[in-house]
Amino acid sequence: MYNGSMKKKHASMDDRAAIFNRDIRYSLFRAYIVISGALSLAFTVIHLVNRRPAVNVATAAAAFALCVLWYVLSANQRHYALARVSFLAVFSVLWLPLGYLTSPGSMSTMPYLVILVAFILAVVVRNPAEYAFPAIMILEMPFLFRAELWYPGLFAPYTDAAYRINDLTVNFTVAISAIVGTAVYMMAQYGKINLQLFELSVLDDLTGLYNRRYLVKFLEMEHNRSERNGLGFSLAFIDLDNFKKVNDSLGHLAGDRVLKEIAEILRRRVRNYDIVSRYGGDEFVIIFPETDQAEAEQRMGEMDGELRNYCEQYRDLGFSVSWGAAESEGRTVDEVLALADRMLYGKKKRPK
Repeated sequence: MYNGSMKKKHASMDDRAAIFNRDIRYSLFRAYIVISGALSLAFTVIHLVNRRPAVNVATAAAAFALCVLWYVLSANQRHYALARVSFLAVFSVLWLPLGYLTSPGSMSTMPYLVILVAFILAVVVRNPAEYAFPAIMILEMPFLFRAELWYPGLFAPYTDAAYRINDLTVNFTVAISAIVGTAVYMMAQYGKINLQLFELSVLDDLTGLYNRRYLVKFLEMEHNRSERNGLGFSLAFIDLDNFKKVNDSLGHLAGDRVLKEIAEILRRRVRNYDIVSRYGGDEFVIIFPETDQAEAEQRMGEMDGELRNYCEQYRDLGFSVSWGAAESEGRTVDEVLALADRMLYGKKKRPK
């Protein structure tokens, strides 16, 4: 953490909200298209090297071509649903029976690939009806396994043990690598979404500072910590005087800009481990861990000059910034907040 916000630079809150609102399955779907295309291309080459029947080469090559088409279609929101449903249908209804019946069946890597593809399909679906596609794959497999007993002539068995081991080695390596890669990618995507969700829940939409909800929780944790180790904390209550006049005279967009610029001054002037939050509409709170009141007032005094200089541009509106500081020693969280609030309003009554 730094300056009351995340240490890492992030996009604006609106950008993060837009990213979060886009279903994670969209980005996963496009990633799975790439994975499926890479696998199809790899198996096309493998089939050629291993001199597999032409139908095997054609099936893998066709799957690669379809993946390219799906990737292009999915980039357009209007065609996304078509790409997704056709992806589900092709792999469950066409690819599985065609690929299994034209391969050595259970003696090939098809069973491993079916597990991977069924997993991918289950993640790609977006409504209950679409779960029929991975279900179709699950229902197809017992019949395909039994087909080796019912129609053995459909399958081209391995006659050379070394050839079979070499073929299985390559195909198994490709299949298991795809499974592991898919799992790693999924966890990375969910980790990114969890971070975005956390930020949306603790950061103020306008200023990017911590919001009041996070402030209250952090104050409770900081108070408990200070009671354990005897090192108290201080906080400063900050209020924008006559901020309503800025809104009324210049408009709410100008008011929003003022809030963001004041927040940036506060964020920039505090220490890495201090916490800056937007407490209310035009109120801010800074928490100074392991800091007594005298030091907190000194730090606020250091940023007071920059705040006064900023307010000069709105002097005709009587706009200014007031603050009050209090320390936690011997007080509850509510008492610290109340004392800082009283100190603030005490300063408001003094001549500017």
